[in-house]
Amino acid sequence: MAVTARDVAKVAGVSPATASLVFRGKPGVGKETRDRVLAIARELGFEYESKEPSQKTSTILLIIYKRSGQVVGETPFFEQLIKGVSDATYQSGYHRLSISYFYAQESASEQLKSLQSVKCAGIILLATEMRATDVAQFERLGVPMVILDNWFPTKPMDSIVIDNQHGAWQASHYLMSKGHINIGYLHSKVEIRNFLERRAGWRTAVQGVIEDGGNPEHFIVRVGSTTEGAYEDMLAFLDTNPELPTAYFADNDIIAAGCIRALRERGHRVPEDVSVMGFDDAPSAEHVDPPLTTMDVPKAAMGAQAVRRLVSLIKGETYGEAVRISVLPKVIERQSVLKRNLPLP
Repeated sequence: MAVTARDVAKVAGVSPATASLVFRGKPGVGKETRDRVLAIARELGFEYESKEPSQKTSTILLIIYKRSGQVVGETPFFEQLIKGVSDATYQSGYHRLSISYFYAQESASEQLKSLQSVKCAGIILLATEMRATDVAQFERLGVPMVILDNWFPTKPMDSIVIDNQHGAWQASHYLMSKGHINIGYLHSKVEIRNFLERRAGWRTAVQGVIEDGGNPEHFIVRVGSTTEGAYEDMLAFLDTNPELPTAYFADNDIIAAGCIRALRERGHRVPEDVSVMGFDDAPSAEHVDPPLTTMDVPKAAMGAQAVRRLVSLIKGETYGEAVRISVLPKVIERQSVLKRNLPLP
């Protein structure tokens, strides 16, 4: 059986995409890794057409992947993330940032053809709504790539992510420091990795703390991922659940805002009766009534970090290792959380 590029990649301990870059003469692979792959190819008898490195281009391609579009949208969170990518692109000496959308429900082959027509030095893949099985089609584009706002255990690829689990743990402990023991969780019906990791962080924090040995799962309220969807689902929940915890942590600020509206409409005072805490620190968080306590995510810094890593790959300044860089959120205190040992009005 003929030796394939994938066989060479496996023996060399690199991804098929890295081996492809080597055999196609593309930049983005360190000299040591390139030499090792070529040496193993010779040992295994793998035949390939040697190519000179392709003409340099000053374009970076940002691909925004949309599966449902219910999470990734024209929101301030993603606007700031993209701005961070854009600013860092020009600061790094690249003259153009090309932005393309990839829709899971449309023809993949046609969209990939369009992406292949963009002559770029490297790709940043905004993968918030992506699954691991979706990544291979982008690896075949054969240029250096960094994943932004997601990571995949089965894919050893460079990624820049939020430390969601620690952030949710930190938010839960902040609520505990304010005297809250029974802390509920407002969880999106759209399950992306960010939200699943936040649920895990919340559960780790509240496990064993909830009164009477209660099951944390009983404190989860599943709601829509939009403000209106969260509002309507929270209304339905409140109509059948008169007993509430003293505080809720939400997957993000959008959900928190919708649920606060529902709570107030059903006569629950926020924060006097129920405290609510969000995640992301969207610009709108300050304008929620009451202003929302939340976790700040350094969104522009994440985008910039993705560009810096991509440039290192393009220039071959790495040693073939894949890295996952996590940015830490921090608490932003506003007025939606009550310290319970204070006298109520």
